[in-house]
Amino acid sequence: MSHTLSVVKICNMALSHIGANSSIESLSEASAEAQACDIWYDFSRTQTLEANNWNFARKRLTLVTHADDPPSGVWAYRYQYPSDCVMIRRLQNPSGDVADITPFEIEMDDSNTGKTILTDLDEAVAVYTFDQEDTNVFSPFFVEMLSLALATHIVFTLTGKGDLKNNLTDNFINMSRVAPSLNANEEKSPAPRDAPWIRGRQ
Repeated sequence: MSHTLSVVKICNMALSHIGANSSIESLSEASAEAQACDIWYDFSRTQTLEANNWNFARKRLTLVTHADDPPSGVWAYRYQYPSDCVMIRRLQNPSGDVADITPFEIEMDDSNTGKTILTDLDEAVAVYTFDQEDTNVFSPFFVEMLSLALATHIVFTLTGKGDLKNNLTDNFINMSRVAPSLNANEEKSPAPRDAPWIRGRQ
């Protein structure tokens, strides 16, 4: 991916998806196209980040204990939700990636002002998708998905074509199904561990 990729270029890709006759030079210009892109770009980027465990937006962080106690008799620990987190993918098991998945839940704190992470794992490390904004590290596949997501949100405002919105949405969903395998091409994960009931038979 060229290092000249910009938010404006991604927006113009979205405009091309909807058949717009003009492109934009800046999100701050007075055109209807720029205003629509300005409203929906960040939402569409977050939506596309949520759609897959992208390696260019992945982070590991040792979680900070939350001041509120965990629910009594349900979970042993409550942690603060990372401020830059889009979605928690898993909690890193101290026994390694081939160990069983560590159970956890996301729940609001006692004052209902922020999300927290509940688990039985001490000194938990979260693997999560963070709010990646750097367009230079976006993969080509992500860029196309993002441009489609943005197109779905601006198409009706700019064209009034509801059928085109449905087609764009279908294209985004289809790409999201392919994304995990494509993203995994740059990774080599350990073989999955057998389920406990299978291990018990060995």
